[in-house]
Formats: sequence, structure tokens, C-alpha cells
Amino acid sequence: MNPLRSSSGILLSSLLLGALSVSGCDGSRARATAPGDEAPQPVDVTTAVASVAQVPNTLRLDGTLVPRREAQLSPLVSGHVAEVRVERGDLVAEGAPLVVLRQADLRLAAQAAAARAQAQFEQLGVERGSDFEPDAVPEVVAARADSASLDDQLRRLTPLHESGVVDDRTFEQARNAAEAARARYEQARTRARGSHASYVALSSEARLRRNESRNTTVRAPFAGAIMERLVEVGEFVGTQSPVVTLVDASQLRLELAVPERFAALVHVGQQATVTVDGTGQEVLGEVRFIAAALDTDTRTLTVEVVIDNADGAVRAGHFARAELQLDGTRSVVRIPSSALSERAGVYRVFVVRDGVAATTAVRVIETAGELTTLDADLPDGAVVVTLPPRDLADGVPVHVTGRN
Repeated sequence: MNPLRSSSGILLSSLLLGALSVSGCDGSRARATAPGDEAPQPVDVTTAVASVAQVPNTLRLDGTLVPRREAQLSPLVSGHVAEVRVERGDLVAEGAPLVVLRQADLRLAAQAAAARAQAQFEQLGVERGSDFEPDAVPEVVAARADSASLDDQLRRLTPLHESGVVDDRTFEQARNAAEAARARYEQARTRARGSHASYVALSSEARLRRNESRNTTVRAPFAGAIMERLVEVGEFVGTQSPVVTLVDASQLRLELAVPERFAALVHVGQQATVTVDGTGQEVLGEVRFIAAALDTDTRTLTVEVVIDNADGAVRAGHFARAELQLDGTRSVVRIPSSALSERAGVYRVFVVRDGVAATTAVRVIETAGELTTLDADLPDGAVVVTLPPRDLADGVPVHVTGRN
């Protein structure tokens, strides 16, 4: 055997074994450092302790403030606008003139109607002021006298006809004449009643026209403020055309929808604290009206809170939040405001249990500076994470570095 070839084979074998050994070591090291085999690293956090407190039982609801009364006023008659005496925002007393219509045309119509009624009355020929009797009309008086005269003549001829002194032809003529006179008398009475009915109708029309001529001014039915003026001088308006909108905001009403589970706790006379949106004003109100039944679609009970506003400090139309004082107390949870997280409108807190963070959804009742009050299912003394890091998630282990 060639000694050189033997030495080369031994050297090649040694190199192959060394390469395999290095490859095996690298594979072991790679398996040892694989990410799937590493335990999650704890996240450093600071914590605080939540506390449970008993507070008065309150219910917070939203609504819109509406005035005590609001009316769109229309004239009692149709006509052209002659004057507009108010502007938007003016304060007016009850009975104050707001809009005046032109009177001339209505006054002329009233005079014409009165003249027609007078002519009809004169045609009747009776005295004014007495109860109407058809037999007092001259035409009826004449017809009645004619009928009575012919009836008397017939009565005198009847015994003479029976004794044969008056022939049948004469008697029949007298009887027909008497019957015709009675018919003319009844016709005269009917015409008199018809003429009187026409007089009554014309008199009513005359009174109506007079009233229309006197009702050309639109007046305020109650004291309040002008919300909107809807007409200008010269416009023609009808009885269905609103000319102004009047509101009485001496009291404000806040309509609230009480959830079904709280319906039994609300009653007339309960006090409510109302916060006006946009101004921050706080006013006191009282539950004054409660619906007789729940709304079957929304499962809520409609109530109205009435707020005295005689000084006009609060304007109608504001959005407002009411806090109703219910009976009894309820449990709330208080935590530092820094422990509250919000995402997509959902509030949550991280609670530390056995060294692991767990998220809990909560409802915020109130935030006052560094303290937030919650409606949440948390025990007294629960440990919550303050200023939660961005990489903190549900189920991640934590390392507490400090407590608040």
C-alpha cells in the first residue's frame, strides 16, 4: 500500500468528522434559541388598587330642553298684511298685537252685508225687537182678513142653501172662494217665514263680516318671546298661514326615556339635576309627568322633568343631561384615571391576577381629575395597571415596578 494514500485518507476522514460535529452543534444551538420555545417576557407596569364605594342611587339620561308652550299663530281672517309689529327675540305680553291685516275690504264687506239684512227686514214690515210672528206681516194680515170674510159669507149661505133659498151654483161659488182664500192665507204665512229666515241668514252674515273686520289683528295668546317671524308687509295670508311662532320658556321641559329596569324607581316629585350642554349650567328640576305605560318598541318609560326658568337664564333647544336621584344606594368602583384605556369607544382596564394582565370592560360614570368612577364588576382591592404600556395585552405576564 502506498503510505501517502493512507495518510490522505486518514486526513479526509478527520475533516469530515469535524465538519459533522460543528454542524451538529450549530443545529442544537438553533433549536435552543427558537422563538416558539422561549417563555413570554414580563412587561414592566405600575399598579394601583381599585376601591368599591356606596353612593346614592342615581340615573343619568339625555334629552332636549323644550319650552313650556310653543304656538304657530295664524290670523282669524284672510287678508293682506298691513303691519308687522314684532321681530325675532322680542318679548311680548299676553294680548299684545303682533301682526295687523288691512281692514278696508273687510269693513266694506261688513257694511254691504248689513245693508242686505236691513232691506230684507224692511220687506217683512214688522217691528224690530219683538219675536217674529208670521201673522204680523202685512201681506199675511190681508190674506187672513180676506179668508175670514169669505168664511163668514159661506157660514151665512149654508142655512139658506139648506132651506132652498140659495141655489147650488151660488153656494158652490162661495165655498170655492172661501177655500181659495184659506190657501192664499197659508201661502202668505209660508212666504213670511221664508222672508224671515232670509233676514236671519243675512243678519248672521252681517255679524260675521263685522267680526272679521274687528279680527284683523293677530294677538299673543300668552306671554312669551317671538321665535320666528314668517310674513312681510303686503303678503296675502289665509287662516291656515302661520305668521309668527311664539314660545313661552318660563318653564322648560326635558323629556327622558327611562330604561325598563328603572321604571319602578321613578315617581312624580323626584328631584333632578340638569346640566345644560354647551354652557355647563346646572339647574334643578322635578319629575312632573310620567307616561301611563312603557313604549313597547324601546322598552322605556317616558317622563318629563320640569325646570323653572322665569328669569330666562336657559334657552330652549339645548341638549341636556339629567341626573335623577333614585331611592337607595349602589356600588361603584373608583380607580386612578390613568388606569382607564379606550379603544373604538369601549373603555377597559387591565387587572393583575396571579402576575398576569386581564382586560375588563367597564362603563364610565364620572371622571373628576385624577379619579374615575366606574360601573364595573371589580372587587374591592383589585390591582389595576396604571398607564398601561402599548405592548400590554390580555394574558401577558407583568412585572410590577411600582405602586400608586
